[in-house]
Amino acid sequence: MKNLTDIKTRIKSVAETRQITGAMETISVAKMRKAMARYDSNRAYFDVLRHTIADIATHARGVESRYLSKHNSGNAVYIVIASDKGLAGGFNHNVLEYAYDLVTKAQKKASVFCVGQMAREFFENRKIPVDVAFISAAYDPTIGDAHEIGQSVLNLYDGKLTDEVYVVYTHMTAGAATPQCIRLLPLSSELFVFENDSQEAEENFRELEFDPSPEEVMERLIPQYLTGILYGTLIQSVACEHRARREAMNSATANADGILETLNIEYHRARQEAVTNELSEIITTSMGVNHEEK
Repeated sequence: MKNLTDIKTRIKSVAETRQITGAMETISVAKMRKAMARYDSNRAYFDVLRHTIADIATHARGVESRYLSKHNSGNAVYIVIASDKGLAGGFNHNVLEYAYDLVTKAQKKASVFCVGQMAREFFENRKIPVDVAFISAAYDPTIGDAHEIGQSVLNLYDGKLTDEVYVVYTHMTAGAATPQCIRLLPLSSELFVFENDSQEAEENFRELEFDPSPEEVMERLIPQYLTGILYGTLIQSVACEHRARREAMNSATANADGILETLNIEYHRARQEAVTNELSEIITTSMGVNHEEK
């Protein structure tokens, strides 16, 4: 017969775990909505920046800018965004394996900038040196964090210490979250593709005039553009992390419910068996006493 005390202890343990996973699921839903609300509230401003730079890169003829030209240092920077904690299903695994494949197959010497503790540990465990780590930016990213990261790679690019800058993050879509890589520098027209391109075909071929010069406008907007793109990738990664954690905690809670149901059935069966055994002992003892009296 199974020990009733052991079963009750396990039921209590599973029930407490279920409370934790349920609470984590609720928190993740709230944080995911908060992250996307922050992203949406800033998206309009950065979309204007992106369109302006697209106009310069695509339509302004004869523009000369270091942000449009390619360098020959033989180096590339990969900014890899993950999280600073686990319990998020395959979120970290998917984006880090994707980034690892890009870094190891890169034709140029790759420098890795990590956002989040999980990213740093991942590359260090695989003997790939991490040049810079922005640990705090993975938890609750701000515009300041995005600006710091952007300025770091901008300094390298301005100093011709790197040819290309990429950001690897988890992109949120309506159906799923997928790892994605975006080239930040150098800029080119193919980086700016908008949904309404087909509706504005004629506009795409006209030459624009800028005051002051296109070079000066671009010079001032590029740092803000990098900040905006990086902020968007940070926020989307955080939202995807919380969505993955919500799904993982929802699955864990459902599993806990199934285990509790099984344990409760097992407990009632064991209790019924114990009662039956006690009754059998009482009846047997009673019959023995009656037999002796006769």
